[in-house]
Amino acid sequence: MIAVLGTALSITGWFIVSGLEDRTSAAEFNLRANNMAVVLQNGINGYLANLSALRALFESAPAAVGEQEFLTFSDRLLRDHSAILSLSWVPLIRNEERAAHEQAAQQATGEDYRIRSVSKDGTLGPSPAAAEYFPVYYTTEKIRTHVVRGLNLADSGIRQQPLEKARDGGTLAASQEFPLQSGTGDRIGFFVVLPIYKRGLPHNSIEERRRNLVGFVQGVFQIDTMIAATLRGIQIPADYYIFSSEAGSSARPLYTSLLKPSGEPLAASRRGKIDTAFHWSGKVAIADRQWEMIAVPEQRSILLHLRAWIILTAGLCLTGVVFAFMWQANRHTRKLAEANKTISELARTDPLTALANRRVFQDRMAAAFEKAKCSGERFAVLYIDLDHFKDFNDLMGHPAGDALLVQVGKRLLAVAGDADCVARFGGDEFAILQSNAGAEGASEALAEKIVAALNETSMLEGHAARISASIGVSRYVEELDGPDAMLMQADLALYRAKDAGRNRACIHDKTFDQLACDRVILGRELMAAIESGGLALHYQPQVDIDSGRIVGLEALVRWNHVQRGPISPALFIPIAEKTGSIVDLGKWVFDEACRQTRVWQDEGIDAPSVAVNVSAIQCKRPELEQDIVASLTRWKIAPGRIELELTESVLMEATQHHRDIIARLRTLGLRLAIDDFGTGYSSLNYLTNFPVDRIKIAQELIFNCTTKIRCAAVVRAAIHLAEELDTEVLAEGVENAEHARFLSSAGCKFAQGYFFSRPVDAAQATALLRGRFIRPPALLPAPKDSGGGLIAGRLRVV
Repeated sequence: MIAVLGTALSITGWFIVSGLEDRTSAAEFNLRANNMAVVLQNGINGYLANLSALRALFESAPAAVGEQEFLTFSDRLLRDHSAILSLSWVPLIRNEERAAHEQAAQQATGEDYRIRSVSKDGTLGPSPAAAEYFPVYYTTEKIRTHVVRGLNLADSGIRQQPLEKARDGGTLAASQEFPLQSGTGDRIGFFVVLPIYKRGLPHNSIEERRRNLVGFVQGVFQIDTMIAATLRGIQIPADYYIFSSEAGSSARPLYTSLLKPSGEPLAASRRGKIDTAFHWSGKVAIADRQWEMIAVPEQRSILLHLRAWIILTAGLCLTGVVFAFMWQANRHTRKLAEANKTISELARTDPLTALANRRVFQDRMAAAFEKAKCSGERFAVLYIDLDHFKDFNDLMGHPAGDALLVQVGKRLLAVAGDADCVARFGGDEFAILQSNAGAEGASEALAEKIVAALNETSMLEGHAARISASIGVSRYVEELDGPDAMLMQADLALYRAKDAGRNRACIHDKTFDQLACDRVILGRELMAAIESGGLALHYQPQVDIDSGRIVGLEALVRWNHVQRGPISPALFIPIAEKTGSIVDLGKWVFDEACRQTRVWQDEGIDAPSVAVNVSAIQCKRPELEQDIVASLTRWKIAPGRIELELTESVLMEATQHHRDIIARLRTLGLRLAIDDFGTGYSSLNYLTNFPVDRIKIAQELIFNCTTKIRCAAVVRAAIHLAEELDTEVLAEGVENAEHARFLSSAGCKFAQGYFFSRPVDAAQATALLRGRFIRPPALLPAPKDSGGGLIAGRLRVV
């Protein structure tokens, strides 16, 4: 029985272990092959990215790109890219332009340039007449330049199909593989084209792409060099093959890792033969086409497992081996159980502060709510948010911010009672569930302790740091619908605490709900006002301080509500940002500013630039550029007439994608200004990323520039910085002659503010523009103006 049992266990163990090893080895092989395919895909994408860079050269150039400029730029792209045989510029030449194009090329190069095509017998001759030609005009080809230059790719063959697909799709398109006339080794390659469209014109539909096509940039790639260079240094115990996606079972590979004697043709392995063996296969994208990559283990010994044969032949030792294997499995199970326990604990605690997380807090809050409904035991929720924590993070760095959050968690635990639940919701948001809140003033007392505790100075990395918090408190009452409603009340109270100046606590009462309802109603009415034309633009002049000449206008939105009367922008702009209607509002303001500029131009008024504020939410929308271009086109306004004002915070927080949008807007010709300059807390690195036309010094600094030495020093520093950057500077909030004289002496040429003019409606702005000068009586006499400007005193708007 022991012998039979031992033999049976040996055979069973052999099957189990060999099957496990089979699956493990196969999974490892598949993973390594898949990783190699990922590396190959990334390498190919890197090669194709050179065409995008080449297209950027054509799209960003203010004028036509010359051949030398093309070759200089292309040579930089070809460095360390031996698989790129050539890069070319292929313009679209229509039949009526052919003669002029050929003549211009001959004069430029001194060669007998002609648009040529390859005939059926393989000879190269002048292209027959056609509606369009796509000749290779600039090329990095060194040896066969005379053959390649002028070659028409629109030959109704394998070259034309990628052109049409790239043109209609607006993206990369690759050709079929074909033998190359240059290169080394297995000279099989392909070419990829990328379309270039006319600058400033849309190419969203196929019709627009065909109508606005300028030409293509083309790259010719050698397959074996590209793959070998990409996979250099990557070792895998397998032979791998690359097949065309159209390859049948009898097709030969485009590339194989198998070594072969020099000069012999590509390995003769057939697709059908490879499919019969154990292998891994995957797809590799080449622009709009695909290759199939197949990896075959070098030897099948990976499926032959010595351990399994030892188990089978050991026989009498099987019992010990099985028990050892079971012990290892049990150990692994225990580790999994411990890991699950740790994960369960992490799921209920905040990893940074070790406090309870939102999920645990909500569970405790739901339990407290049910208990209060049954026993009447009162409890309260304190919602805590650190004041200006983001500014602290930007200034001190994220490690210091995390250290501060840990200290805040410790102080909250020290202040809260043992029965209270202290949680971190995420970021700088904390919450406390106060279990014993029935006593009069208990919640207020706890909130005051928290405010005092957080106000104490902290030592972080040897530096003293101090931070405050705003707290919203909601107490249980029987009328509440549930825990979520109670948490919402605490959030409303927190919002009121921040509005009241921060660093304080606020207890929720019923008036808060009414105020929140009023904000919702006002948000809906604002949306209706935008759609029905209930808004208007006022314009505040921007003037030359010394001469009083009007150099610009800032467009400011105004809302005169039908029932409520005038509503301050300080009230409805934040509501617009919270409800999302700021996008429609900003779009309307820009379009209305363009329309009024058109009116002034039609009336013969030489209107200077009009400044329009752009919010952070608008800058994050990819449609911003499209909306701006649409308004400029609709009203036929030159982009230089419009100035976009963005705050420092918008520029500092801009991601790479948003930076691209802002850069493209400036490329269109729009002026760019930094609004409220001097109020940010981060570095000035954004000035290197966004070369702006104007810096607007914040009115908070101007208000005190004549009374506070530090404010005056900051203003002078900002003016000097603008001079160093060769950038205009304008001061906001100039309210008296002392401000104006100080700014003039400090080197600031331009200003705006009540001292010169309040924001006025379009009709009053028209009168100011006709007069051209605003000269307050408190300054020197108005300049002599041969153009007949009005006396400055009559133009003052109060």
